[in-house]
Amino acid sequence: MKLAVVGVNHRTAPLEVLEQLAVVGTDIEGADKRLAARTGQAVVLHTCNRTEFYTIAEDTQHAEEVVAEFLEEKYGILYASLAPYVYSYFHTDAVNHLFRVTCSLDSMILGESEVLGQVREAFGAAVAAKSASTPITRVFHQALRVGKRARHETAIGQNARSVSYAFVELAKRTLGDITGAKALVIGAGEAGKLASVALRNVGVEHLTVMNRTPGRAVELAGELDGAYVLPMDDLQGALDDSDIVIACTGSLDYMITHEAVSHAVADRGDRPLFFLDVAVPRDVDPAIKDLESVFLADISDLDAIAAVNRQRREQEAERVEVIIEDEVRRFQLWWDALRIVPTLADLRRQSESLRERELARTLKRLQHLSPADHDIIASLSKSLVNKLLHNPVTRLKGEGNPADIQSLRWLFRLDGDLDGDVVDNSGASLPEQA
Repeated sequence: MKLAVVGVNHRTAPLEVLEQLAVVGTDIEGADKRLAARTGQAVVLHTCNRTEFYTIAEDTQHAEEVVAEFLEEKYGILYASLAPYVYSYFHTDAVNHLFRVTCSLDSMILGESEVLGQVREAFGAAVAAKSASTPITRVFHQALRVGKRARHETAIGQNARSVSYAFVELAKRTLGDITGAKALVIGAGEAGKLASVALRNVGVEHLTVMNRTPGRAVELAGELDGAYVLPMDDLQGALDDSDIVIACTGSLDYMITHEAVSHAVADRGDRPLFFLDVAVPRDVDPAIKDLESVFLADISDLDAIAAVNRQRREQEAERVEVIIEDEVRRFQLWWDALRIVPTLADLRRQSESLRERELARTLKRLQHLSPADHDIIASLSKSLVNKLLHNPVTRLKGEGNPADIQSLRWLFRLDGDLDGDVVDNSGASLPEQA
């Protein structure tokens, strides 16, 4: 049983498919527990442009079958509708993929930093749900370290743009100078905060924040120095008065309907209204694209900006790939050592059993010796066994491979019963030496 990952992301699936898995993202700890109940371990990673299921499986087919049953039985999601867009990786390929995710090489915006925190949160949820143990905990701890290495040892994250910032860039391309625009951000989570900061950075002064939890909106507005706060009940009025609307909530339903936008544009004349939908599932009804002077962009519209960003960072991405190769190699060494541990434990257990039995036989014949002499002989037997095992154990830990492990188990009969007799190659028992 090894690490496996089954998932879909922005590279393999359209937005409509990503939205199908949004229900899983609203119940991460529950999803962790339910999937782990089938496989023993699980971590579910859900972001705006990916949903991935990390688990333990025999192979990719086994992993996909388990995920398919889990999604269909627990969430009513037909796996057949996802199958054309699904990717799956196994063992070191799965480890390599996770490391690429944490280093943002698999992100829409190459170099963005949000994904490292998202992986940390997903792993934390799995730990809280008690759905992760070795080897998954080892892999995720290492993945988070690899993500940090990539940012400290390369410039992959230097002046990187977030998805929210890319949306603001898209608004500038469409509307031109937006410094005098009235902007509305709906959602005060991480995406909302990044969008608000991006708007401020390009010179937007009139900024209003709304959130279903009012306290978070007030907190974010305080960080933005001069931003306004409105309750969600005033959404229609806020739409009427805005030029740019960035929506990034966790709602499973449309927060901004066609009816609400129709009302907002009725008295605007030719003044455009630009919507940026950062959310998955979408916050804005896509039907509003048909309205006059209304522009709508979602994550599927970021390809051009993402491509330019990737070209600028291609050289740093190559340096990150080298780090990832090194870390995958380290993982494989750890995994190989992990496989050696049971064999070494069996060898140690067998050797100790033989030592104790032969020591007891010998001391029966030396009853005339003092207890102190018996202790000396016992100490000698322990030292002798340890010295005989030292070289093979050290070599196996440092350079051992599966063939070496198999040979050692065969040579020492670690998979069979040890009856105490010495056996020659013909299988005939030889008498014990007196």
